[in-house]
Amino acid sequence: MNYSVKNSYNKISQKWCDFRNKTVINKCIVDFCKLLKPRSSVLDAGCGGGYPIASYLSDLGFCVTGIDISEEMIKRAKQLHLPSSTFIVEDILNYCPKEKYDAVIAFDSIWHISRDRQEETFKIISDLLKRGGLFIFTYGKQEGEITGTMFGQQFYYSSLGIEKLKLALDRNSFEILSFSVDYKEETTGERDLITIVKKI
Repeated sequence: MNYSVKNSYNKISQKWCDFRNKTVINKCIVDFCKLLKPRSSVLDAGCGGGYPIASYLSDLGFCVTGIDISEEMIKRAKQLHLPSSTFIVEDILNYCPKEKYDAVIAFDSIWHISRDRQEETFKIISDLLKRGGLFIFTYGKQEGEITGTMFGQQFYYSSLGIEKLKLALDRNSFEILSFSVDYKEETTGERDLITIVKKI
C-alpha cells in the first residue's frame, strides 16, 4: 500500500467517519450480499471506520473481518462493537490469515495500491478466497497513476486499465460475473468501474 495514503486517512478519519455515518448502505453491496450464503465469512479490505459496510455485514449475521492501514480508522471501527466482527490494522499486501474467506469486499480501497503491485494484489485476494468465493471491488477504468484531494489531504490512486485488469483477473483464477463501467446510482454515486468476480 502507498503509505502516504495511510497518513492521509489517519488525518481525515474524523471527517471521513462523520460523512460515512450519514450515508446509507450502497446498493451494490446490498445486491452483492444477496449472493452470499448465511453466516458467510467476509473480509472488508479497506474497511475504514466500519460504517456502513462492515456494520451492514454484521447485521446480516456474517462473520466479518475488517482490515485497514489507518490506525485511526480501525480505532473508530472497534468502537462500533459489532457482533461477529474483528478489526485489524493491516495492509492487504501483507495479510496472511489462517482461514480463507467466502467473500472479499474492497470498496474504494485497492486503487490506492502502487501501480507496480496492482496485479499482485489480485493474486493475494484470490489466495484469500475459498474456491467459489466472491469478490466485489471498485476500480479505475484508465491505466495509470493520479493524485487527488479529499478533505484537504492528498491521495494516490492507480489502475491497470480495463483490458489489463481483465487479464489479471483471468490469470488469478477469477471469473467475471459483473463488470459495470461508469456505474452510477443514488446510494453509491459515480464510480469508473464496479466488478464482481468468482474464484474458480
